[in-house]
Amino acid sequence: MMNILFKLFTVISWIYCLGLILFRFPNDTFVMRMVTGIMSMVFSCSLLFFLLKIIDNTKQKKIEVN
Repeated sequence: MMNILFKLFTVISWIYCLGLILFRFPNDTFVMRMVTGIMSMVFSCSLLFFLLKIIDNTKQKKIEVN
């Protein structure tokens, strides 16, 4: 259950941050700045883990071939 909620939150943060990049939502209030900061942090961390996972998988495939 927690895994599903975490994945859902991650997907929502990806959608929010990509929308922020494309359409530049207004950050007039403290609450919106806080939401944007949290969503951006989740987006950045999940993107980093995703890229590290891809690098690790390619290294493992090269080790299996040799």
